[in-house]
Amino acid sequence: ALPISDPDNNGFINEDFIVWMRTAALPTFRKLYRLIERTDSMQPTLAPGNYSLEIEYNYPVHSFDGRKRMILSTISWMRGKNPFLGIAYITVGSICFFLGVVLLIIHHKYGNRNNTANIVN
Repeated sequence: ALPISDPDNNGFINEDFIVWMRTAALPTFRKLYRLIERTDSMQPTLAPGNYSLEIEYNYPVHSFDGRKRMILSTISWMRGKNPFLGIAYITVGSICFFLGVVLLIIHHKYGNRNNTANIVN
């Protein structure tokens, strides 16, 4: 929701609203709400203690059998829990590199041979 206290906020500067309105590609999805950046690998980011979270039920999801959940998660160095895309990119890139080397060798060994007879008109 747009804060009433800020009349200049028309939704284009509200990051929470922008993330929420982004269309999901799959029927089950997660939308990132906050990211806690770690400043030092030895110091914990959040101080030990009790934390509370207030959730308001603003959007009904029962009409389409939807569910809302709160998930606290860690991320990997690739910024996600699913490494499929990274592995797929490395695999396809390796295959392309290997095929490029093979085709280069074939081109140098068999390419540019002019074995056709010169036909005079």
